Amino acid sequence: MIFTFIIINSINTQIMTTTRNINQKFSLISMGIFLSLIFVGIISCTGQKTNDGVIAAYELRINGKADSAEVLLQQFTTRNPENAQAWYELCRTKQQLGMANPREIKESLDDALRYINLAVKNDPDNAWYLSYKGGIETLHFYLGMQMGDESAAAYLDKLEKTYNLVYETDPSYYENMLTLVEFFGGLPPDMGGNAEKAEKYANELETANVIAGAKARELLMPEDADYVAFWKRIIKENPENADAEQALGRAYLFIENIDGAQMQYQKVIDLDPSRNSLYLDLGRYYMMMAMQNINLLDSVAPLIEEQFNKYLNSIPEPKNPMKAWVYGHMAMIQRHSGDEEEAEKFMGMAEDLDPFYSQAFGKPGKSIYSPPDVVVHEQGYYLSPF
Repeated sequence: MIFTFIIINSINTQIMTTTRNINQKFSLISMGIFLSLIFVGIISCTGQKTNDGVIAAYELRINGKADSAEVLLQQFTTRNPENAQAWYELCRTKQQLGMANPREIKESLDDALRYINLAVKNDPDNAWYLSYKGGIETLHFYLGMQMGDESAAAYLDKLEKTYNLVYETDPSYYENMLTLVEFFGGLPPDMGGNAEKAEKYANELETANVIAGAKARELLMPEDADYVAFWKRIIKENPENADAEQALGRAYLFIENIDGAQMQYQKVIDLDPSRNSLYLDLGRYYMMMAMQNINLLDSVAPLIEEQFNKYLNSIPEPKNPMKAWVYGHMAMIQRHSGDEEEAEKFMGMAEDLDPFYSQAFGKPGKSIYSPPDVVVHEQGYYLSPF
């Protein structure tokens, strides 16, 4: 591999030999991006009051000072131990610091889980905090699988319970149930897969929401199914639905129809400009081409930069940590292309924006960088890179 990220070899081997749906097509690469949730979502305000101290910490973190934000929040939570929002923001801050230094990811996730549990304890009816807790438990599950930790199965059980509680609290969080369908339907039994549970949750989603049900059904379709035709039918019945249109673009990527994917993703962004990070998925697609064949790097490098620049120049303007992530990857591209001077320029731009930007190949999700009074209904695919 020409770009540095973690690969879970033992897990990949088992998945590639036991699963047969679209989401395992790139599993060798995708299982290495667990450090960052691969999210797409719709942002909506929670309506909860935001404490000025929490906002101050968030502003520090989003402007390249996550270490200072952690200190401020530690002091704030000591004085205000019942402030759920402060614990939530401390969780996200610790998670960001861990993403910047993969060697400390286990310790960071342990701290993040402890902090989000305190947020839930102080605001138990907050479905968003519960959902975020499930996301941290998901990362623990991945890390446990990577390390061959016997406790990994326990984390899968925990996140199933958490996501069921989220759904009971607020059924609009269908994306959490899709994660359960993906894990139970996509993993082999010795890693937690359970076909009966996957079908159960898929059936529940099909009853509750047309598009969510279609996404669940897609996760359980065989590899040789016609995913493009499937989503075209869904779109015909639900025209101009951004979720369905995006799913069609994703289906094009998996059959390596990049022109179709680009056209489709642009349509999605036109429908919903907040999904501008889809440009990053197109760039990452070209990056994976280079990972699989280094001889393609010179030809795809301009295509990667083209998509990344579309994102950087799009509206809404990306937040600093996301800009830094892009520049960091552009630096790697230039370094492997042999242009050390350009690589150093991009790396300097990344570190100036945020020295704590994510080092993972997977693009960071909106949820970690959104304001603390905003909820992100997001869906991540964990067994595929898109």
